[in-house]
Amino acid sequence: MSLKPAVLRDVPADAPSMKKALGPKLAKQYAANPNVAKYSFVLVFPDGVVTGRAVSHALGKIPASRGPTLLAGVHFTVEAMSAARADRCDVVAIHEYFWTDASYAAIRQSI
Repeated sequence: MSLKPAVLRDVPADAPSMKKALGPKLAKQYAANPNVAKYSFVLVFPDGVVTGRAVSHALGKIPASRGPTLLAGVHFTVEAMSAARADRCDVVAIHEYFWTDASYAAIRQSI
C-alpha cells in the first residue's frame, strides 16, 4: 500500500495552524520547535505504517533547498525515523514503531 502524503507549504509553527494542518489527533502530539517559526513543507501521511522508503520517496519529490520540514503520521518504522532525522526533519507521530521496514513487510505478507 502506497502512503502518499498530503503536502502543505508555508505553515506557521503555532498550535492553531498545526491543528488545522495536521488534524486534532496528530496536533495533540505536536511539540513546537523553538528554532522554527514557519515550516516550508509539512508532509501529512495517511493512517498506516510509514516506511523508510515512503519517507525517502516523499522527501525526494520536494526541493532539496526546502527549509524546515515537518513529517506527520500515525506510525513510523525505525528506517522512516532515521531517514527523517538524516534529512533534519521534525516528526510528529502517534506511535514510533520499533519495527524495521523488513519486519513490517514480513508481517504484511503473512496476513
